[in-house]
Amino acid sequence: MASAPLLDPTGTIWDVVIVGSGPAGAATAITLAKYGQRVLLVEKRASPSFKLGESLPPTSMGLVRHFLGDIESPEQQLPGLFRTAGNISLWGTEPTEIADFFFASAGHGLCVERLAFDEALRTKAVAAGATLLKDVCFQSCTRIEGGNFNWQLTLTSRNVTRQDRARYLVDCSGRQAVVARILGVPTLSHGDRLFAYAQWFSCSGGDDDRYTRIEAAPYGWWYSNRLPGSEDNETRRLVVLHTDKDLPAARLAASRQGFDQLLDGSTHIAPLLKAGGYHPCGIIRGAPANSQRLGNFCGDAWMAVGDAAQAYDPLSSQGIDKALRTASHAGHMIHYALTDSPQGAAGLDGRNSYIHRYDQQQRQLWQTYVSQHDFYYGIQSRWFDQPFWRRRRQLANEAGR
Repeated sequence: MASAPLLDPTGTIWDVVIVGSGPAGAATAITLAKYGQRVLLVEKRASPSFKLGESLPPTSMGLVRHFLGDIESPEQQLPGLFRTAGNISLWGTEPTEIADFFFASAGHGLCVERLAFDEALRTKAVAAGATLLKDVCFQSCTRIEGGNFNWQLTLTSRNVTRQDRARYLVDCSGRQAVVARILGVPTLSHGDRLFAYAQWFSCSGGDDDRYTRIEAAPYGWWYSNRLPGSEDNETRRLVVLHTDKDLPAARLAASRQGFDQLLDGSTHIAPLLKAGGYHPCGIIRGAPANSQRLGNFCGDAWMAVGDAAQAYDPLSSQGIDKALRTASHAGHMIHYALTDSPQGAAGLDGRNSYIHRYDQQQRQLWQTYVSQHDFYYGIQSRWFDQPFWRRRRQLANEAGR
């Protein structure tokens, strides 16, 4: 794909600089570039090598087509995806619940290989007119008082440093929220310490199971999905345990032996792996999965989008959908704000009607998410007295006061 050349120490002037080129960053760049805004998309990695596979519900299909077109067409040449049939969950009650996508408008969901999916979005951003810099770190930003530009930005790559100027700055750096952190914006937690421990499995045979599986356990909950694509003609499956990082189960899950010990106690997932002849491959990887949001979603000539603004518990299944949906809204609002305020920082803070609209949407999304989060954790009552579930019941009670 086309991208910008090596860093030019003299820097450049941009309408919008976006830090982070995941789904939220790339989708924001696509939206703004299509409006003719001069957009710089900054990615700190030269070539990302690790992403969990992710499932998209039928309601996300229209959104994906908006940004990528028909990703299943041969012309797209997008590897690593397959249609999913629905969700199978063992959660609130003992009987298994099946949500079949056949009756949804799209008729199916999608499981995507994230590296290929993210790269496809970046390619679309460049095709729309955005400039992409890879292997470049955002180091700092300084407000410029007066003039037509609001930010002096420092970007580095290896031993090269460059200074760029921008009218508007967007933080799409994920949970780290590097721009917001530099600006001194606090991160607020919903109160949980959820952590995800992921293990890949492979088998030499086929696996025609196309359901996303979720299973509650005394110490947390399990997720599993067959992954698109294959290596060496082997089928791959992802299994993830979600538990609080300070619980004994977390210490067990960090090792292969402990992970297997916990997995053996699962009702559906362990038998599924055994029946398919799966064996673990690669190392166990861990990542934060707790609920968090920024104290402020935007400010003077800056905005946070995607997980940088608010990151959700994976139980919500809103990762990519939220990133694309809020990025589209952010891109439109930033464009309208820049068009109405052609000079300097005036009118680019939260008092701007478009920026205020984005801020209000983010606040409403968070309130809706917290309510749904507390509800779905609350309906699981089989391990009422276990710390993992007791903590979430307490959070819900405190939120309801």
